Amino acid sequence: MQSTAEPHFGGEMQKIVRDITAAAETGNEAQVYALANDALDRGLHHPMFFHARANWFWHCGLYQEALADLEAALNFTPRNPLLLQAIGECLLKLGVWKSAGRAFGKAIEMAPNNARAHYMRGLAFQMNAERQAAIAAHLRAIELRPEYAEALASLALISAAEPNPENVRLYAGRALLLDPLQPTAHIALALQELNERAVASAEERVRALLSAARFGEDPRANDVLREIGDGFDRLGNVPLAFQIYAEVNRKRRGIHARRFANNRSSSNVALQLSYFERTQAWAPSSPPPPPMDAPRSHVFVLGFARSGTTLLETVLASNAQVVAFDEKDCFSDDAKAFLKTEEGLETLKSLDEPGLSRLRNGYWDKVREYGRPTAGKVFVDKWPFNSRRLPLIARLFPQARILFAIRDPRDVVLSCFRRSFIMNSDTFEFLELEDCARLYAGIMELASRARNRLPMNLLEVRYEAMVDGFDTTVSGICDFTGLRWEEGMRDFRHAADGTVDFHAQSGKQVRMGLYSGASGQWRRYREELAPVFPILAPWVERLGYSPD
Repeated sequence: MQSTAEPHFGGEMQKIVRDITAAAETGNEAQVYALANDALDRGLHHPMFFHARANWFWHCGLYQEALADLEAALNFTPRNPLLLQAIGECLLKLGVWKSAGRAFGKAIEMAPNNARAHYMRGLAFQMNAERQAAIAAHLRAIELRPEYAEALASLALISAAEPNPENVRLYAGRALLLDPLQPTAHIALALQELNERAVASAEERVRALLSAARFGEDPRANDVLREIGDGFDRLGNVPLAFQIYAEVNRKRRGIHARRFANNRSSSNVALQLSYFERTQAWAPSSPPPPPMDAPRSHVFVLGFARSGTTLLETVLASNAQVVAFDEKDCFSDDAKAFLKTEEGLETLKSLDEPGLSRLRNGYWDKVREYGRPTAGKVFVDKWPFNSRRLPLIARLFPQARILFAIRDPRDVVLSCFRRSFIMNSDTFEFLELEDCARLYAGIMELASRARNRLPMNLLEVRYEAMVDGFDTTVSGICDFTGLRWEEGMRDFRHAADGTVDFHAQSGKQVRMGLYSGASGQWRRYREELAPVFPILAPWVERLGYSPD
């Protein structure tokens, strides 16, 4: 761990270094962590201590904590390629693809012949849809290590998406000669077989893959495996499609379980539900003075994920009067901290104007950081998970308009379970069907109670109403938000280019335009969804959807 670039350390730290080294040589990881953690708690800072604790955090699935310690270690040895590579791998686990790619790039500058750094950089490029850069990175990894089965398999996966059947078989074949169970290679071949209508062969391969349970480490392969699940869904093989979604989710849950063990969105929703069950209605806040570069009006698009929030935002963003942010979290950590305890909620309820002004300024500072001028426009802040932040919205922005997306609860939960999301405390709940259904019910109940306790301007917008009666529904939305109807809003698929991420799953579906086929998908999965029907049934009834 040490290098000539490191400063001189005293005798006590040198002894701890020797003790950690001895414990590591015997494989006593718990002792390594205990020694390093104790030294750091006592204010003894050494790169080995940070790195040792980071290794423990990594194996515990605590990637954010591991990243912080690795970055601290890097301050001592900023040109350490192994630390930079480890930082990149943490960022990959956290889904921060661009930053991961930059970390691997720096590691490669200092150690250009490290095949794993090239391969991992290729994964980051793949996740960031940089196809040519990914191919170049994987080819370099194979040049340095010809037997690199994972890099060969990644090239097969890229080829399957093109599609390039010859290269799929070439690279997957080479990978499987080295490792007959290599999961990414099998996923690439299964996708190619589906493309060629070799359904029986693809099904046999996928069932063997799920049985072996070796997949899960390659994030792009996991996404493609979901796409294969969608392929079987289109072919009418609902049981196999659902099994694929469930197994991919189970793998992801295993990777991230410890990270979110004490940070569950469901716990926060339960806390707020308890608070709003007992509290009195909040008094309205006074209208705040507008910031210097204030928008003409302020609109929040909320609702549970996959309820039609992206469709709503895209339609609004197609209006020339609108500036919209696609899922940017603009609330500061200081503001969100009020929602973590009932005491915090009570403090927020009675916060004086200087305190509210400070929190508002933090919000607008973050808006400015995203670099899209909002002055004189209708500013649309779409972030479904702000549905848990209604107390903040009501207190900080009493004049804001809130559009709350509604969709059949069974379609919502199924869609969340089937799709892939960047992992956070909300999307972690989507990985198990029951967790997802309970979070849905909790957030809908929270929104209902909040409407009775908080002064808000809120309009419910049904996804199905937008599909069946677009002009009437959108005209009502324009009236509510103070917008003028524009004919271009009907052509929202193209008019909102540059605002919505059309590479994301919701964006891809919005690009398809309005279609009724998205409604009632749950009926095909009736048997698989049966365990959560009792959780969702009250909301099916309250929202007026047919029980059948």
